[in-house]
Amino acid sequence: MGREGTARLGALDGLRGLAALGIVVLHVWMFDHGDANGGFGPQTAADMAINELRLGVVLFFVLSGFLLYRPFLAAAHGERPFPALRTYARRRAARLLPAYWFALAGSFALLAWLDHPLRSDPGQLPVFMLFGQNYVAETAKHLDPPMWTLAVEVSFYATLPLVGFLALRAGPRRAAQLALCGGLAVAGLAYTACSVAFAWPWTATATLPIHLTEFAAGMAVAVLLHHRALARRTGIALVVAGVALVLGDAAWHELTGGTTGAQRIGRDLPAAIGFALVVAAVAGAPLRSRALVAAPVRALGTLSYAIYLWHYLAIMYLRARGQWPVDMAEALLLTLALTIPVSALSWFAVERPVLRWARRRDRVRRHRAQRPRLVTAET
Repeated sequence: MGREGTARLGALDGLRGLAALGIVVLHVWMFDHGDANGGFGPQTAADMAINELRLGVVLFFVLSGFLLYRPFLAAAHGERPFPALRTYARRRAARLLPAYWFALAGSFALLAWLDHPLRSDPGQLPVFMLFGQNYVAETAKHLDPPMWTLAVEVSFYATLPLVGFLALRAGPRRAAQLALCGGLAVAGLAYTACSVAFAWPWTATATLPIHLTEFAAGMAVAVLLHHRALARRTGIALVVAGVALVLGDAAWHELTGGTTGAQRIGRDLPAAIGFALVVAAVAGAPLRSRALVAAPVRALGTLSYAIYLWHYLAIMYLRARGQWPVDMAEALLLTLALTIPVSALSWFAVERPVLRWARRRDRVRRHRAQRPRLVTAET
């Protein structure tokens, strides 16, 4: 990948960092707003805007679909071998597990010390370690509630190779690849419709099928951008259209309460499409994304996973110890002051060493695969 392509992927990492920061702001606001109003009462326009920072999770899923589908798509085009499942699993495990287990241990110890209502028994830890907390009523939304999204991510990781085999069968035709992405989205909408019609519990809805449209939107971007560059003017138009869709989705939910049938089934499909358009513009057009690759934003992108894992624990600690500020800005700064050092520790001491180990293993494997094999003649 050339320098320009690396810069564009760095801009996507910046997007992820800003989304993680938005989630922190959202959760700080949730507690601040609840304290100020004795519960969630009337909201100002600023309150409604902050509430829609929840869409950062949609962006996370769109980015995962785009970034992780590309190797399988390249294999479908005959440009590389199908990703080795062992290598794929090692890379995903190295990216996800060390930081997750570190945060899981921290949350278990912290909430046990605080005697917090969201604590869990030691016997339930294996459920969390294997990302099963969403599917068990006793563990759902316990320990570190934002971790529910990781169970969805892991389900996508496990399913993606199967989708990759279907992509291999579909071949290099763009229409066939888009039909595959569309089929996943339709399957997700059908599952969501059933969950609404039959009033399925949260344990059945905090799952991959509910969010298939978001992953599929990112995958569709990978299909459309494969060996295709966008003009700068096209990129700007995509950003404008994408932002309009995201803002429209946010307004649609805030003004109607998100209770209509179309909203309950379609959920945040407009936002998923909008974020997909933004990702396409950033990844495929020569836009000047200096803000997304600025040093502070790059740092946010690097630490975004750990920030996402640790910020809610910082909030719970501050509140349980009676140190939660009345002013929201102070609460946000104090939350970040606790979260960022722990996140940096997670990155430098836990995440980065394991990622480097995984890359070394990949290089050794490629080197062994490229070595000429000695052939001995039988006598």
